[in-house]
Amino acid sequence: MAEIIIPISIVSGMGLIAGVILSVATIIFHKPVDEKEEALRDVLPGINCGACGFSGCDGYAKAMAEGKAGVTNCTPGGLSTRQALSEILGVEVGEVQKIAAFVRCNGTCEVTNKKMDYAGTETCYAANQIFGGPQACRFGCMGFGDCKVVCDYDAIDIIDGVAQINPNKCVGCLKCITACPKSLINMLPAEDTSIVACSNQEKGGGVRKICSVGCITCNRCVKACPQEAIQMENNVAVIDPELCTNCGECREVCPQNCILEMPLKETVGS
Repeated sequence: MAEIIIPISIVSGMGLIAGVILSVATIIFHKPVDEKEEALRDVLPGINCGACGFSGCDGYAKAMAEGKAGVTNCTPGGLSTRQALSEILGVEVGEVQKIAAFVRCNGTCEVTNKKMDYAGTETCYAANQIFGGPQACRFGCMGFGDCKVVCDYDAIDIIDGVAQINPNKCVGCLKCITACPKSLINMLPAEDTSIVACSNQEKGGGVRKICSVGCITCNRCVKACPQEAIQMENNVAVIDPELCTNCGECREVCPQNCILEMPLKETVGS
């Protein structure tokens, strides 16, 4: 009998000691629950997209609770989330400019050329591995829809070979930006501004040969802008949304019609 009781006693004693140690450790290392942080976290959508600039919803909630972030960073949550966060923190939401993902390409099938026929896997990622894709413009949208596949909000359609994003449905989750192998998609103002729908970094003559709506670096928009909001970067016109007043002067003088007004007059999926 002793041969059985002694081992059982030893094991029981070890378990008791371990339990005591764990209990003491729990007391020593216990971290008080931050009720404000938990309340903020419960309001956030929980998709952990990183659009707020933090590692996820937990990180953003912690930053807000510590006073290191405002309530306007969560674009997927929209106005309702911002209002709920502001009530918890006791601050004003203020006016927030709506932003949405925008594809910096307008080279549809009718206005651009192809350099080859592609018969491989119909994804942008795969096509891009073969000499930068089938389009003559190696900077343009290939239209296979990798961005559309990852969009959980039905905000993207492929129209005439180019991805178009509905700013009214876009929540700013950034998934499409990550999915695009050409890095064509940016978060930009979705209203009352002008945007250049081109990413081609070739010089003007080269652009004309392959696309009739590509930026040719003519500098007319730069000269016409009364706010000095436009400059050339890598042979492409870039508009500073913070300076742009949407006066329309750049759109009027652009010979390639590659500067668009946001919101687009014809929005996909609306």
